[in-house]
Amino acid sequence: MRAGIWICIGLIVLLAAAGALWLNALTSRYDEIIARTAATYDVDFNLVKALIFEESWFRADIRGAAGELGLMQVTRGAAADFSSSRGLPPVSETGLLEPRRNIEIGCWYLKQSLERYKNSPAPTLFALLRYNAGEVRADQWLRLARQKPIPPGITPEQHYLSFVDFPKTREYVRRILRRTSSRNYWF
Repeated sequence: MRAGIWICIGLIVLLAAAGALWLNALTSRYDEIIARTAATYDVDFNLVKALIFEESWFRADIRGAAGELGLMQVTRGAAADFSSSRGLPPVSETGLLEPRRNIEIGCWYLKQSLERYKNSPAPTLFALLRYNAGEVRADQWLRLARQKPIPPGITPEQHYLSFVDFPKTREYVRRILRRTSSRNYWF
């Protein structure tokens, strides 16, 4: 009887260790590309990694319902803007699914968003709103947030997100901000 319990405990520990190794391999296989590209565009490595987790769960070949592609779910519009700003030919669909190119375009777009909102009360939060819901909506939420002072008893993040009338977008931003600060990409 005792041997059976120890075998079960051993199997549980072995499975947990295998799961942890798998999760680590999944979440770190693009770290070198992320680090180099994030440094090039002066964006936070952990922010990019949290964004990639949220957008694709580190799956390079994923396609979104609205045509977004790859690790950072880059849109064709963002890719066209990137190519145009660099004087490069358009990026093909295959190119957008390539991790290095996808992360480069995603980091470039994220940097554009951070720059756009650098004078806002929460640049990263509003940049993420733009990344998820678009510039028009992010600008609208920023205008609303600036019109009202932060009430006592709530955080600035809660206040700014209270104007976001898309629950999925609100949760998207919360999850990315939490993962960025905790560096835990799974919870």
